[in-house]
Amino acid sequence: MTRPWPTIIALWLLGVLAAAQLAKISIIAPLLQSRFGLSLPRMGLLISLLEVGGATLGFVAGLSLDRIGLRRCLLTGLVLLTVSGLVEAMAPDVGALFVARALEGVAYLLVVIAAPTAIARVAGDTERGAALALWSSFFAIGVALGGALTSLAVDHIGTGGVMGGWAALLALAGLVAHRLPIGDVVADKARPRRMPRAAAWFATLAFGIYTFFGCALTLLLPTYLIRVAGASVTQAGLVTSVASMSTLPGCVLAVFLTRRGPLTSRMTVLIAVCMLALTAVAVPAVFHAMPGRMMPACVFAIIALMVSGLVPPLMFARLPMLAGAHRVGDPRIAIANGLLTQFGAGGALLGPPVGALLVEHQGWAGLGHALSLAVLAMLLVTLLAEALHVRTA
Repeated sequence: MTRPWPTIIALWLLGVLAAAQLAKISIIAPLLQSRFGLSLPRMGLLISLLEVGGATLGFVAGLSLDRIGLRRCLLTGLVLLTVSGLVEAMAPDVGALFVARALEGVAYLLVVIAAPTAIARVAGDTERGAALALWSSFFAIGVALGGALTSLAVDHIGTGGVMGGWAALLALAGLVAHRLPIGDVVADKARPRRMPRAAAWFATLAFGIYTFFGCALTLLLPTYLIRVAGASVTQAGLVTSVASMSTLPGCVLAVFLTRRGPLTSRMTVLIAVCMLALTAVAVPAVFHAMPGRMMPACVFAIIALMVSGLVPPLMFARLPMLAGAHRVGDPRIAIANGLLTQFGAGGALLGPPVGALLVEHQGWAGLGHALSLAVLAMLLVTLLAEALHVRTA
């Protein structure tokens, strides 16, 4: 293992732990619905409220990161995640629960802006693409980890115990992060600040569509399995974790493909067309299972997430190039990460509640068809981003 990789992996694990906070609410959603009397759309909003900070402030955070400082941003995010988790564990009513979840969203933003920028800073030129491809898996792995641990623990320690346990893990992570040799982004004040190229804007928009699709599918899947397929809370949590983890092979393949440098636009387009077209065909089948039968929905959910999971790592790996950044200290890297967080968080924020509204009005089959169209829209925007990059290059 080369020297920067321990730090890169530690930063990736911090992102995984932050993303796990999204799944903890998704798994215990039926229990919280009963306790607080929440409708399905309101429950969907609570699940996705973790992304409210990124959806509203991601771009601004990317612009400000060189002034805030990498270490300060990362540590503040971990501290706020810990505090909000403790408040959620002791929330006396639904209002306190929503406020704590919103604070958790701001904290999550700080972590997921600082960590990939730190990875881009500590990685060498030959390692940066593979390191950013690895970072791209933090969300799916975090959701899988959060779902698995929450579903296994909730029957023993209850919802409050689960949230308190996650807060304790985050406190320990803050102690680890304090010792990481990440330095700080230093603003280059001799040059005027430049915005990322248009290709990066479209690439991050495509990622936002992907998170809309992925979060609507993954975070509503437990409710579908419990209500329609007859699964228990534990079964639904474990199945959702396996489905989220199925994106890992795509990440591993992306790391392998980018280990010697970024892929060409032509290869990126070829991979995106093949993988996303197959996903668009598979995802409607998730919600056509017969009542009481869980296996078909599980199989098609895993297929849809696995084949689509190769595209986002390539987006992360290519983002500095698409943004026009050619050196480590270029602020366009942080700004592009802010854009990625803004669009990605926006998609994740809208996915569960919009998906829940579609279920209420069009049924579960209607949700499957809508997600298929979202995947095709992602493909179209990805192709446009690559075309713009070729033109400007």
